[in-house]
Amino acid sequence: MINSFDDFHYFYLVVKHGGFSAASEAENISKSKLSRRIIDLENKFNVNLIQRTTRHFKVTELGQEFYEECCKVIAQVECAENVLLKQKSEPQGLIKISCPPLMMHFQIRKLLNQFLKDYPKVEISLELTSRRVDILHDDIDIAIRTNFEPNQDSSLIVRDVIRTEHCLVAAPELLQGQQIRHYSELQHFPSVALGTQKNQYFWRLCHVENDETVDIPYHPRIKSNDLAGVYYAVRDSLGIADLPYLTVQADIQKGHLIHILPEWKSNRGIVQLVYASRKGQRLVLEKLIETLIDGLRELAKTDNGYAL
Repeated sequence: MINSFDDFHYFYLVVKHGGFSAASEAENISKSKLSRRIIDLENKFNVNLIQRTTRHFKVTELGQEFYEECCKVIAQVECAENVLLKQKSEPQGLIKISCPPLMMHFQIRKLLNQFLKDYPKVEISLELTSRRVDILHDDIDIAIRTNFEPNQDSSLIVRDVIRTEHCLVAAPELLQGQQIRHYSELQHFPSVALGTQKNQYFWRLCHVENDETVDIPYHPRIKSNDLAGVYYAVRDSLGIADLPYLTVQADIQKGHLIHILPEWKSNRGIVQLVYASRKGQRLVLEKLIETLIDGLRELAKTDNGYAL
């Protein structure tokens, strides 16, 4: 039975990548080899794990159950491998990271680049996206993101790192010297929003002194599913937007953006590191998690964030 492990692994790869061609390209294993080994596996146990046609790839009910068990086996093998890797004094290996593009540019890039300089044997694979990735399905080691709602997935480890606050900003060219003294005046200017599928858009403002809260509805001229799209639209004078203070602080100081209604703050969130819950973690992953937490909390001390 032990001799079947390679076949289990090949099956796991094919299902994880959603097909023979995708698995072949991603893992650099010939499509014919993958197909042959899985056929051998099916014949050995006289079962049907995958339904194959020229156009469709579908895992059978038994195949899906078998895949879930294979995931557990692969995870245990990785844990066993981690025991050996931890004996090495220098972190090394590949880490797959997901992060929103704007956060990578303003908060994460320097921390990550310094980590790579400190540990030359480390390799990084970056997926820059504002999409909420599926850690397990997308094969991501660490997802870095800002969350505004409690985490619901108990199978993941979620490390709260820093609290962030957003603020309303606009380019000087948009305001043309006008000062916005009251939130009721916001409706006189175009706006930019994060999110394209909402039925209603509003800014929730909280007064910094008395905690008064008010919701300001608005109709965005531009909607973007990525925070970078919102940021650059604001920089190009196309509207007012709610953006993380950590992101726009330098622009405000340089006069590239104007902080509107600074007595109000908005949209509190938490920067989090999210990764799969496993019994063991590679040394390189532990080191990177430690580096990101320490670096972001140090940044928060000077850039109006709040360490947790």
